[in-house]
Amino acid sequence: MNLPAKNTLLLLLFLVFMNSAAQEIMAPLDSRTPLKADTFVGLDEFENLYYINNNILFKKNNKEEISYSNILLGKLTSVNIQNPFKLILFFADFNAVIILDNKLNELSEKIDFTSETLFNNVQYVTGSSQNNIWLYADDNKLHLYDYKNLSERTQTQPMTFYDSSFNPRAVIGTFKNVWILSDTGVLQFNEYGNYIGELEKKGIEAVYPFQKGFIFRTEGSFYYYNGRETLPILLSHEQGINGISVNNSYISIYDGEYVNHYKLKI
Repeated sequence: MNLPAKNTLLLLLFLVFMNSAAQEIMAPLDSRTPLKADTFVGLDEFENLYYINNNILFKKNNKEEISYSNILLGKLTSVNIQNPFKLILFFADFNAVIILDNKLNELSEKIDFTSETLFNNVQYVTGSSQNNIWLYADDNKLHLYDYKNLSERTQTQPMTFYDSSFNPRAVIGTFKNVWILSDTGVLQFNEYGNYIGELEKKGIEAVYPFQKGFIFRTEGSFYYYNGRETLPILLSHEQGINGISVNNSYISIYDGEYVNHYKLKI
């Protein structure tokens, strides 16, 4: 039986609405955690909270708060918590890294890149699988470095091979992938340093690994890129932003007083 024209139009509008809604990810506010910190590092997969005060790294949960500091290496430049059992602390002033376990005990002695790798200016350090870390050095290449054996496992072509105007802004790694953020987009490599592809988009401010792809922020909004398409994330945050972390199914935003946890409905 044929539907009246009015009912047909309503059905088509409903289907268009449902398809459009399916392409958006809701992220309502779920909870807030009070915090006073110089730097909000993030939450790991077990919802331990990491932050820096007075150049001291703190790890906090419902049961305890522990800390780590190393005044001999100067300012703590970055902390990678992608693997909570292998925290990577980068001290750019001394061109060095310290690896910590989940109790903030040292898994490695100071790794001096100047003496061990002959790279005088490592710009970015991020995680990888097993005993490996990714380095982005002043030769504009990614280097997979085994910190246990103090040896290089592989390296990529210079980034200008893939993008002639490449200018790195951040390097983010997981067990399986590593992404390099530039002014013009994001280059992706697999765990062996093989080039996977590029998301060409100017103005991306930060990249956060998530599920099969990554979440990125641009022009004040969040999006999820799954390797095929970019989906907008409907998240309303009116306070200031002093740090962002993506973990499990949450986007956590530090506003200077609270860590606001937004639940990803995906």
